[in-house]
Order: sequence, then structure tokens, then C-alpha cells
Amino acid sequence: MTENATKMEEAAANYSLGALSGEEHARVEAEIASNPAMAQLVMEWQDRFAPLFDSTQEVTPPAHVLERLDAALDRQAASGSRNSVTIRDNEGSWITIAPGIRKKILYLDEAVRKEAYLLDFDAGASLPEHDHHATEDCLVISGDFWIGDLHLKAGDFHAAFTSSQHHSSRSEHGCRLFIKAAA
Repeated sequence: MTENATKMEEAAANYSLGALSGEEHARVEAEIASNPAMAQLVMEWQDRFAPLFDSTQEVTPPAHVLERLDAALDRQAASGSRNSVTIRDNEGSWITIAPGIRKKILYLDEAVRKEAYLLDFDAGASLPEHDHHATEDCLVISGDFWIGDLHLKAGDFHAAFTSSQHHSSRSEHGCRLFIKAAA
């Protein structure tokens, strides 16, 4: 795949997830309108993400979330530090992404389009089978986690490589995962 094709794939996937804003969102919409190949890519990504969206509900974050983010940015600006990021256990917010599953973004590196986040699964919660458009690293911090027939427990690491298919995943007793993946 050429670099241009890879960028189109990433833009189509991020657009389909609703992860673009401002200029980038407008640029992709313009490309969809003028480029049938881009319009087709977006439709394909929307079809891939449909099982995830069908099992989720939109959640409005609590009002205090913006206040916490502003305070964290103010602290970072005041310290003058741009060499690291620290997120305390009580900082950030959890967003429900599926019944019984919450996500807390720890860091988003837009330059390389990677994010680090935590996933919490309640006992019995599950995600449907899905494809990976980039490598995803997963470390089980606590609990039990199943990917198809593969059973992982605290301390176990799993990497799903680009273009691989992730079997449905679940937790019998609940778990917390650290994930590093494409944003």
C-alpha cells in the first residue's frame, strides 16, 4: 500500500469513527464529495465499525470533565513541560463505549496517530469480532480477558497485528486493560 493510500485509509477510518474535527473533517468531506474511491473507503469503514456502533449508546460526559481537562492543560502550561504527560488515577474521564465497557484515554499522540488508554470490562461484558487496521498492543492489568478461545490474565500481553481479525472478546469476572493502538 502506498503512503497516499495509507493516509486515505486512516482518514476514512477516523472520519467513520467521528474522530475528526474542524479543518480535517471538512477536508475529508470535500474529498468524499469529489473522489469516488474515498467515498467507497468511508462506506467500507462504516460497515466495519457498524457492529461496534450497534452495541453502543451515546453518552454525554459530565460537566466536570471539561473543567478537569482545562485544569490539567493549565497545569501543564504553567509547568512549561512538553516532555512528558502524567495522568493521575483520579484524573481523566471514563466514557462508556459498549454496555459494561468503559474507556479512559491516557494520551493521544496526533503526530503519529497513536493513543494509549485503559479499558474496563464489567463481568460478562463483551465486544464483537472486528478487524485491526493497525497494530494494537494490550496488557491485562487485572482480571480475566478472553479473545475468542485465548484466555489472558493479569500480566499477560497480546498484540493484534495490522490487518488481523480480532475474535469477539469478553471478560468473565471483569478486567482492566492497557491498550496502545492507532487513534
